[in-house]
Amino acid sequence: MKPIRTYPLTWILVVLLAIVLAFAGPRPHPALGRLPADIGEKLGKVPAATVREDDRMIMVLTFRRDQRQAAENWIRGLRLHEHAVAWVRMPVVDDPGEPALRAEAEGRLLARYAGPGERNNLLPLITNRAVFVQSTGLRDTSQASVLVINRRGDVLARVVGEYDTDKAAVVMDTVRQQEL
Repeated sequence: MKPIRTYPLTWILVVLLAIVLAFAGPRPHPALGRLPADIGEKLGKVPAATVREDDRMIMVLTFRRDQRQAAENWIRGLRLHEHAVAWVRMPVVDDPGEPALRAEAEGRLLARYAGPGERNNLLPLITNRAVFVQSTGLRDTSQASVLVINRRGDVLARVVGEYDTDKAAVVMDTVRQQEL
């Protein structure tokens, strides 16, 4: 006959093992923010949701015209045209509120990015900038930014400002991580 304390000790060991396994298991990457649900369309009128087929995507964001060069530096520095990495250039334009003014803003973008090669990875967003900045966890629109997002729109990495190798390493390391 077994001593009576064997059964409670067995249950305690099972519970402790369950707790250890719960904390030792893989955890999802904590999101730093989230893209708004209605992100927009590419200039070719392809919805953005069908464009993002990879697990991770790099988004090069600009908020003003004078940030275009910083975006170009990021695209060249990360060698996005050479890598098989999903990426988009996203000029975020503040929504003027009227359809005619929205069409005018889109026309300016079409004129700026005239060639089909320039438009392949262009996903302009005409939205409320303040809401976009808040939802993605950015502080402000004073500098170009680079985000790494997953399929659900969670922001997994965020860097702000001019290109440098340390920031680029953060972006590329996040892109290369496997989804848990």
